[in-house]
Amino acid sequence: MNPELRSKWEARYRGAQPGAPASSLIEVMPLLPRGRALDVAAGDGANAVALARAGCDVIAVDFAAAAMCNLAAYARQHDLAIFPLVADLEAGLPLRPGHFDVVLNIRYLDRALIPQLKAALRPGGMLLFDTFLVDQLAFGHPSNPQFMLDHYELRDLLSDLDLLRYREGLVVHSEEKREWRAAALARKPITESHDKA
Repeated sequence: MNPELRSKWEARYRGAQPGAPASSLIEVMPLLPRGRALDVAAGDGANAVALARAGCDVIAVDFAAAAMCNLAAYARQHDLAIFPLVADLEAGLPLRPGHFDVVLNIRYLDRALIPQLKAALRPGGMLLFDTFLVDQLAFGHPSNPQFMLDHYELRDLLSDLDLLRYREGLVVHSEEKREWRAAALARKPITESHDKA
């Protein structure tokens, strides 16, 4: 992570408290298993807080130390099972595979990380992936197409998982806030072992 970009995000999250969770998470929360959850690029921790309140033990990962410090204080104050971890996801996921019942990737895109996110799931675990579509360029943020998905790209990237829900299109949060997004809820297949006696 370049130092200038890191400074920008540190400043953004200095003193920030968790806001509202992503609408895609609220929508699928009843379908998610409870247990261990991973929230990558957790930012202010809103999604981690929602998962913890729903009964998950959450590891929240972000490279912004200010965000993770704020989240740690919030979790202690509200007695939530959230364990913030400062890590640069561009260097890879610093957690062991097959450990999580739920993995969240919301408003973040690093295509090289996707195989690690899938590997982090236990069999039967679920991945909620929700990020920008290339159409978002018309709105000016993000401005780099590298951080946006092409149409149906997410479906292809998750083709080795069982796709439970998939959506692409314009998401209207309010009259002032609209975003072109792709969202998928996918489950890691449960493979049966066939022990021979």
